[in-house]
Amino acid sequence: MFSMLCMMGAVAFLASSCNKNDQKSSVSIGLPAAFQEVSADDEKLYVDFNDGNVFKWNAEDEVMIYNLNENDGTQTVKAIYTAGTGAEGQVLANFDGDDLGNPQGHYFVFFPVNKVEGATDALDANNYQTFRVFDTQEYTLVNGNPTVDKKSLAAACEVNSMNEPFTLNHIFGVCRLRLKGDKTVTRIELTDEHHGLAGTVGMKLHEVNMAKFQDLMDKYTLATDLQSGMNPAFVSAWNTYRQELGYTSNAESHTIALTFTNGGVQLNSDYTPFYITVRPGAFIDGFKVKVYYDDNTDKTFEKYNHPKTSYRIRAGYVTSFKIDVNTEN
Repeated sequence: MFSMLCMMGAVAFLASSCNKNDQKSSVSIGLPAAFQEVSADDEKLYVDFNDGNVFKWNAEDEVMIYNLNENDGTQTVKAIYTAGTGAEGQVLANFDGDDLGNPQGHYFVFFPVNKVEGATDALDANNYQTFRVFDTQEYTLVNGNPTVDKKSLAAACEVNSMNEPFTLNHIFGVCRLRLKGDKTVTRIELTDEHHGLAGTVGMKLHEVNMAKFQDLMDKYTLATDLQSGMNPAFVSAWNTYRQELGYTSNAESHTIALTFTNGGVQLNSDYTPFYITVRPGAFIDGFKVKVYYDDNTDKTFEKYNHPKTSYRIRAGYVTSFKIDVNTEN
């Protein structure tokens, strides 16, 4: 059931049917506010996530915009909108795409398009849609600084009008894994044995409610810290809401990997940060870290493999973990 959290926010913003015309329109879309930072080890917080934790658009970025018909999903209209060259490096950018016709209720906007299964397919009458979370991400540098693979993010928003600029909201969180030692890292795997980290989820989009999503996330704590088992208030609220959603999930992997195309990263006596996007709700029952090195060896670390509420991944948060690969297990 926890897989639902990874896409509930995203899915809240999706509906489908493929009605196109020759008219074009333009909308102004802002990226989410800066990520907030928390430490799983209760350390003093600091900011090192590049330019105040704010992401910026690139030219040719794509979003999906849905003109949602809540009564009949076969009448929902959607279109892919694309950022022009002027979007490069901007927080607020113009996107162009096919006109969505007269408003049918409200609009939903989702980024990135690659997470929408059957992006050009029509929805059924129940507005049922499936979404995918991938199990690999690429180590990414921007201006020489490490950041997250932008394709791994998810952001969305609900708006009543396309006539004014609007801002997306975070759906996923970020794991900042800081490593130090004398090895060269060539791959990092995070494994949550309790909750799926990659796969697909589906639900009735017109039943998704972001206020309920936020309420669920606020209740998403362990009943007693350091013991497996969820807050009863969360379990009760989720059991009710999942029936309304008609929610289904397919956890294809409990592991996500950070891959390197440049031969790897050399560690040193200072902690080197690695950023991995993770769906919200993960890690609350603990997780394992497996690090691969350029000498064809690897090591699995169990330091965080036990339940603790502060380990949970939350939408819009960077949660920091640290490991000395030379001395810790």
